[in-house]
Amino acid sequence: MKSKTLFLLILLSGFMFSATQQTSVQVMVNVKSFFELAVDRNLIDFKTMNPGEMKRDMPDNEGVKVNIKSNSGTPWFLKISDMYELTNGKDVISNGNFVWYGYPSKTALGTWYGNGEDKISLSPALAYSSNTSEYNNLPNGTDLFFKFALKIPPKQNSGLYRSIVAFTLTE
Repeated sequence: MKSKTLFLLILLSGFMFSATQQTSVQVMVNVKSFFELAVDRNLIDFKTMNPGEMKRDMPDNEGVKVNIKSNSGTPWFLKISDMYELTNGKDVISNGNFVWYGYPSKTALGTWYGNGEDKISLSPALAYSSNTSEYNNLPNGTDLFFKFALKIPPKQNSGLYRSIVAFTLTE
């Protein structure tokens, strides 16, 4: 009798459950990538200087504000260099007379590599590396401030000398 009751329960339980079907749909979203480098000005003007003169805290005693935004989730690095030495035709003011320095903002938690006054170079030099909290630093990004100093050699020829300072952001 027990086996008939068990068979009847199994048979009835099959009728008590309704039929089920399932299908699926994929869900996708592409989150926009931010890997941006912005500089708050496009000119560092030492104005007119005399041979032998030195100027610091340029431009405008404020410096250049560099803002980096990233949501890559990976470390990033900021480097600084110049594209060529300050030149006026064949005349050159060597990079030994041109230095950068500055500081990270209070919210920048990475490593600042400036040593007080670093000679600018043609090869990109590491200025800052991000902290893990900056791997995704949206919406405000990370602010870094750069100032420049220039010493005109005592026997420098007159003329308008130009160069280009480059900031390079890499992951």
